[in-house]
Amino acid sequence: MVLITTSYGCNKNTQKEIELEIKSVQPVQSNGLYRVEGTTNLPNTSRVAVSAVRYLAKPEDNQANISGMELRSNRSILARQIVEVKDGKWEADLNLWQVAPDGSYQEFWQQSQSQTQLIPENEVTFIATFDQMSQEVKDQPTNNVGVNPESNESIQTNTNIPQIEGPRLRFTGDGERYVQATQTAAVSIPTGKTVPPGIKPEDQNGGWGDRSQLTSLPASGGAPVAPVQSALTNRPIQVSELLR
Repeated sequence: MVLITTSYGCNKNTQKEIELEIKSVQPVQSNGLYRVEGTTNLPNTSRVAVSAVRYLAKPEDNQANISGMELRSNRSILARQIVEVKDGKWEADLNLWQVAPDGSYQEFWQQSQSQTQLIPENEVTFIATFDQMSQEVKDQPTNNVGVNPESNESIQTNTNIPQIEGPRLRFTGDGERYVQATQTAAVSIPTGKTVPPGIKPEDQNGGWGDRSQLTSLPASGGAPVAPVQSALTNRPIQVSELLR
């Protein structure tokens, strides 16, 4: 009986262990689009966060006197996408390139003057992450049960998601559990140009756009009612004085 109980406990723990792997990272187009595919034993509709990260080093960093963690403390998230598991598989399409105002292709870190002084690694790290907290799904509420009063949405947790256990278990600084899979690929810094993007309203005047292009509101169609100039009275209100 003791052996059976022990064996059952081991099998139960084995079933709880979450498997998450990146199987392939392939360029889809020549403009920085990459497809990341992976497998997992998570149930359908489980959500996996897939990111592409390029690590950046300071020019004065001495690799002989600094640890690997400190050397890779600077990083730039080039792209990120949340995907759902279907039949034990998942895939994400990540666009690593942005288009500068002059039409040049560049990565996100190249838009920051402070980060352009850093030295980029020759590889991009693709990261797939599963954590318990990101499995909440927001739906429009049908009643007042489970409603977030600030967002007016109901929050539901996928009860089919198992608890994270096993040797791949990691913890965030806040003690939240997660599992992660990584794979690196050699990705060159973008070159070349394309058609410059047009100026969007949110790029002007601190996000307010060009206020000179605002048009006046259309007339309501009816002549405004002249304000009452007489003294206060208790007579019944007239139809012409009603707000229309």
